[in-house]
Amino acid sequence: MTRIGTVPYLNALPLVDGLADEPGIELLREVPSRLVRRLRRGELDAALVSSVELFRDPPLDWLDLAAITSDGPVQSILLFCRTQPAAVTSLALDRSSRSASAMAQVCLARFLGADVRRLEEAAPDTPVDQLDVDAVLRIGDPALSSDPAGRRVIDLGAVWSEATGLPFVYAAWLLRPEARPADVEGLERALLAARRRGLSRRGELARSFARAHDMDPERCARYLEQAIGFSLGARERQGLALFGRLAGELGLVDHGLLRPARVARPA
Repeated sequence: MTRIGTVPYLNALPLVDGLADEPGIELLREVPSRLVRRLRRGELDAALVSSVELFRDPPLDWLDLAAITSDGPVQSILLFCRTQPAAVTSLALDRSSRSASAMAQVCLARFLGADVRRLEEAAPDTPVDQLDVDAVLRIGDPALSSDPAGRRVIDLGAVWSEATGLPFVYAAWLLRPEARPADVEGLERALLAARRRGLSRRGELARSFARAHDMDPERCARYLEQAIGFSLGARERQGLALFGRLAGELGLVDHGLLRPARVARPA
């Protein structure tokens, strides 16, 4: 049985469409921070996890075939600020995602001129107005539906792309330690097939998800069809490498070098 982990968010659906129905595959859903712990323990064969893990030790192999990305406003990685961005000195991070947490710190320090001195973690369902910090990070589906409570809302996807001219890669397919080549070959085929199915059904997937979670179906469809990308091209890899370097300069990761991916078949 091949065990594949994915995040429980709307933006992952096109990359795992139909996987749960494939013979020999078990699909498990967890928040990114829990997924990577299970992957590193060898409990999963592959997982769609935070891209920041590519810059942590011990290293994990990754597949250069699909990802969750944005090139401009992303709508689901947001800062809710009670001050001007440059005046932010305290930040509440969403404990469920390591990439978004590192992205927020990179954007504040490198692009928005902030000097953050105090960090804390907050559950994603904690109301923004209950957190006594200058900025609150919200990711994924909670970001799409959070009440800003009068705070300034900053889209970090927009901040990143305006500052760098590159897309941001939020999550990619990583492999368990010592994954065998024969296992990886079959996994690649399954993941590419899932993406082909999912990309053709983004609107349908988004509206179904919205109805099940009491969200706006048309907003979810626009988000999945217009704001989120699902491929890893040359510009995405450049953005990913730059993220690692900047995160490394701030001491947020173990190293800033992007290792080569396992060879994947073209989509």
